Amino acid sequence: MLKFESAPNGDQPELTPSERGADVSDAQAPEGELTQEDLEEVEAAQVQEQGEGKPELSREAQIENLGGEVEDRQQKVARLAESVQGTRTQLDEARGELGLPATEEDPPSVLSEEDELARLRAEQEILAKQKEELISQQEKERLIREEKAKILQEKLDELFKEFEGFNPRDLESILKSGRTRDGRNVESPSMGELEPETAKSLTKAFQQGVKLLPKILEALPDLLKKFDEELTKEATERVEQRLEEEKQKMEKEQEGEKKREEPEPGEEPEVPESEVPPGETTQGPASVEGTNVEDTK
Repeated sequence: MLKFESAPNGDQPELTPSERGADVSDAQAPEGELTQEDLEEVEAAQVQEQGEGKPELSREAQIENLGGEVEDRQQKVARLAESVQGTRTQLDEARGELGLPATEEDPPSVLSEEDELARLRAEQEILAKQKEELISQQEKERLIREEKAKILQEKLDELFKEFEGFNPRDLESILKSGRTRDGRNVESPSMGELEPETAKSLTKAFQQGVKLLPKILEALPDLLKKFDEELTKEATERVEQRLEEEKQKMEKEQEGEKKREEPEPGEEPEVPESEVPPGETTQGPASVEGTNVEDTK
């Protein structure tokens, strides 16, 4: 059974909010946008839905594993680099004792370690890139989940506005059967055709003043699933558009910074006097020590 309070019986007088007491006031939520806490509640519900029946590692676990592998390669790189440097130092010391100059050539043992070092660094770079991509994908998925919640909240707000214009007898019929007086399913411009049980629950929520998504999901936990495909598509488009706009804005700012740093065509870059090469003088009035040029004319 759904958790919303039962609809008023047509044979009994409707109670005022004060007569209904804390039952309704507890269910009421302030109007306005979803708070971050609300979004986190909805996101947790979505994550739980997506995780059901999936034995593979979660995104967080994959990122953690990759982070461990990157750290492992980093430690191996550090130890091997220290070994290479130690071998070179010992070689130079040995040559010095023999009266030979230091050489730039590495012995085969050092060359082998250098190859291994290059391999480890390449692996570390690949793993770090994979971790970065997973984090980026995880962040995008989080944004999409948040956007899905916001879109569904927008649709519910529109639906409740539609309910305000309904005939009271139609609302009463929906509360009892989930259908209008003529037996039709509720058709909503914002949410499409509503199944009878969904229509009944949303109508009860409307009458009790429950308007925020987290509270509604307590009574209709499958509401997100019913609209998931449509919500995911619209949320993905919104998020991708926003990310693209942010990317273009960043690229434009970087381009502007680059143009400000580059000298104009034909303009010589200024060189501080302290950096003027020896033998060259800066432009300015010529002078002879103790004599002004104008005095010699």
